[in-house]
Amino acid sequence: MQIALLLLFVASGFSALIYQSVWTQYLGLLLGHAAYAQTLVLVMFMGGMAFGAWAVSRLTARLRSLIGCYAAIELLIGLAGFAFHGLFTGFVGLSETQVLPALQGHWAAKAWPWLGAGSLIAVQTVLLGATFPLIAGGMLRWNRQAMGATLGGLYFANGLGAAAGALAASFLLLPLFGLPGSLQVAAGMNLLLAAGTAWIAFKAPEHGFASQGDKPAAQSADLRGLQRTLLAATFLSSAASFGYEIGWVRMLNQALGTTLHGFELMLAAFIFGIACGGLWIRHRGDQIADVVRYAGYVQVAMGTCALLSVPVLARSFEWVGWLTTALARTDGGYALYSIATAVIALLVMTPAAFFAGMTLPLFTTALLRQGAGEAAIGRVYAANTIGAIFGVVTVVHVLIPLMGITLSVVAAATMDVLIGLWLLRGLKQGSWTLPAGASAVGAVTVAGLVLYFGLPSTLQQASGVFRTGISDETKLGQLLYFRDGSTATVSARMFSDQTVIISTNGKPDAGLRDSQSTPTSDEITMLMLGMAPLAWHPQPKEVAVIGWGSGLSTHTLLGSSLVQRVDTIEIEHAMWEGAKTFLPLNARAYEDPRSFLRIEDARTFLATHDGLYDAIVSEPSNPWVSGVASLFTQEFYARVRGKLREDGLLVQWIHAYEMTDALLAEMLAALLTEFPHSELLVTNSNDFIILARSKVAPSLAVEQASRLWEAPGLADELRRVGLSSIADLQVRRVGGAAMLRTFVRQHQARAHSDFYPSVALQAPKARFKSQSAHQLPQLVLAGLPILNALECRRPMEAGAEITRTEHSSLVRAHLDARAASQAFAADKVVTELEKSDPVLARDIRLLRAQLSGVVPFHAATLHQTMTHLANSTVAHLPNDEARRLWDEAAWLAKLPREAPEWLRAQVRLYAAWLRNDWREVERLAALLLAEKDPTLTPLFRHGALVYGSLASMVLGGKGAAARWDKQFGDSIPKQLPTSTRDFLKAWDGHEAVCAAAG
Repeated sequence: MQIALLLLFVASGFSALIYQSVWTQYLGLLLGHAAYAQTLVLVMFMGGMAFGAWAVSRLTARLRSLIGCYAAIELLIGLAGFAFHGLFTGFVGLSETQVLPALQGHWAAKAWPWLGAGSLIAVQTVLLGATFPLIAGGMLRWNRQAMGATLGGLYFANGLGAAAGALAASFLLLPLFGLPGSLQVAAGMNLLLAAGTAWIAFKAPEHGFASQGDKPAAQSADLRGLQRTLLAATFLSSAASFGYEIGWVRMLNQALGTTLHGFELMLAAFIFGIACGGLWIRHRGDQIADVVRYAGYVQVAMGTCALLSVPVLARSFEWVGWLTTALARTDGGYALYSIATAVIALLVMTPAAFFAGMTLPLFTTALLRQGAGEAAIGRVYAANTIGAIFGVVTVVHVLIPLMGITLSVVAAATMDVLIGLWLLRGLKQGSWTLPAGASAVGAVTVAGLVLYFGLPSTLQQASGVFRTGISDETKLGQLLYFRDGSTATVSARMFSDQTVIISTNGKPDAGLRDSQSTPTSDEITMLMLGMAPLAWHPQPKEVAVIGWGSGLSTHTLLGSSLVQRVDTIEIEHAMWEGAKTFLPLNARAYEDPRSFLRIEDARTFLATHDGLYDAIVSEPSNPWVSGVASLFTQEFYARVRGKLREDGLLVQWIHAYEMTDALLAEMLAALLTEFPHSELLVTNSNDFIILARSKVAPSLAVEQASRLWEAPGLADELRRVGLSSIADLQVRRVGGAAMLRTFVRQHQARAHSDFYPSVALQAPKARFKSQSAHQLPQLVLAGLPILNALECRRPMEAGAEITRTEHSSLVRAHLDARAASQAFAADKVVTELEKSDPVLARDIRLLRAQLSGVVPFHAATLHQTMTHLANSTVAHLPNDEARRLWDEAAWLAKLPREAPEWLRAQVRLYAAWLRNDWREVERLAALLLAEKDPTLTPLFRHGALVYGSLASMVLGGKGAAARWDKQFGDSIPKQLPTSTRDFLKAWDGHEAVCAAAG
């Protein structure tokens, strides 16, 4: 029966960690991810468990069947688990529709979510706290002589299950079932556990164990003194252990990346080490003669191992650098990287965690051997849990801000060593013994060596080695700022090209150069984020900015007199301090009296803030960063919509890099649910801005926007990054709501939800594989007139003044099209094109040589260069200019007489498209796709299929895109992506075709 009960307790630990992982996600949605919020969530969780353990310790002597009571508690935990999601959503709905609006501006508005969060998990956490004392007491009633084996075995079983539960929640249950389904799995396990333990309680009744120790009046003075001492040691040891865990996780985040998967791997490694310590006591505990003395040596060993973890952490940056360069950027490579993450976490955590896992069974056994009775089990467990709370609060809010992460780990390790020496000398010996003295000397020696030789390099901590693979300090720049904040480590480094990069846990958030240097690609994004409300909103008086970053977006907003107030919401105060390294580029953000800093989680701030905004600019970090993906969910966008005035504008920054199109589609689906009128701009080549409104489409306030270049200071800042006129904004527009809806349909994307965190779970793999979400801009950049036909996207007029910049792919495409037209028409070298696209410039020279007869006719060369010119001009030039370039008569007159008929058909295809002769486009595209000559390139065949599909869609053919793809799709080689054809099929029949109306 004991083995069966241990196996059931493995399952109990498994379900408990599912609850903890899922509750952390739920309460993060309610309370945010600020440092104090994360701490208070843990306080509520651990506090409930501590109360449960303390309460049951007062009752065990009166209970006939502790295992039967344990079964009843598992039943109650399971029933509460099934009810949790409904209660949570009901509470959120009640809060947002009735309670918080009624409490706006009152202190109770901030207290209400905490009251609700505590109430939601209170019952289950109290019940969870009671499980260990009950099952331990019940098993000891079976066999009181095997105290060490029983307690150690239970601690091992529960820890093993907990480690597995942490991994299962992150890698299996959340991806499959989301938060609600994961809770149901855990709750179902609780019901099965209840049935199993109830059967065991019936088959193997307990016999009495309660004794004098359960009656405080009967305890001797020695026993009371021992109990106070060991409860204090339990409290302090647990505080130190959780201090390690916080420090280890924070430092490993800097080496491995701050992801949800990474955190769960680290948590599992820590719990596994604790479980192994319990296993040791299971096999050796009953053979230990002096348990207190043994615990003293364990404490010294634990502290010493924690000290030694610091140099291991320091080396982890080099190991991750090697891994990043050695592993292939594939699914298999990511799996190996995840395994390596776990191995590194084990190397750092397991030695100290192993000894930590011995302490609770040892302290409990020591009290039980002295006759403390069953109540001691709950008291020790409660002290352990309360110590964890104290340790987290102290480390996060006192030690890390005061001395940094590394020294906080050292301080916690020192605490453990002192506890051990206190137990060795003060409690038992009264004077130093040789082993105790040797332990003290050894620990002090290790501490000195670690402090002198083993501390990690702050440059490596700031390096972001998990992205770059670079850990060599000579290549990491000059450190300008470094601070371990309450929630993250913020750093700023300057490189040889004068770029200053500010990073969070090593992940770059912004890169700027001084005003005399060439701007970085980040700068135009941040300036466009700041100027978007000024250009697309008629009266942007009150604006909120989510994320401080470099402070440049806030600075840009304050460059206009239209703005009366800017609230910038930043979760980490160290980010605000670190961005001062960019001064004076962001000076208005710090000095303008209209600028207000709000140190708060964005979700929490929007839920409790009592005002409305004209515009909200959301510029969070990459969605793969743990906690950030919750700022891209339907529920968050609903909250944003509720904080905007009726004509309010959302400006959303989304990173195209380290992202996939499928994940982007989920985030866009969430946004479109709340803001159906949206459009996409691409600032450089890798950053998207979504302009979103709930009722009317965003429109550029041309006259108002033009006055931005009259504002002193702001005008020069805009021109410096390549924004010199309204045209520089317009050229960066890709498409509108119909395009975004079609993209979502194409990928069959479900709106990203708080309760199904697919982005947080899948985006880390996209980061590792260096994937990018570039399908949407490729609808323009690929050179096919897709959006010209579907959305009536109009290329910029020939007279528009566009500022060339190396960072913008859309600007480059437009200006290269102009230059290509000039180079072909005038038969001359255009220097601008030679620099920007030398391959296109070369192809134009080859094409002219073929047409003029300067070189012998070569069908493949003529076909390929003509295709290149068409893809560079047809979709990018104004229609009049494009028609002049592709004048059918002029081209046919120049084609060599030996040119095959399909080459003439190619020319006619472009010309027919530009004069809107859709029937002719259909005919010519079908003719060319039926052509068997292998000279026709796969790229051209793909383009012909798109031209034919679009023409049929314009003419109103039902299912035209699917029909063309079915008829001719097999002629396109498989290596060419099908995303464009899939997009056309997703549009067909769902959205109006703009060209059909004109």
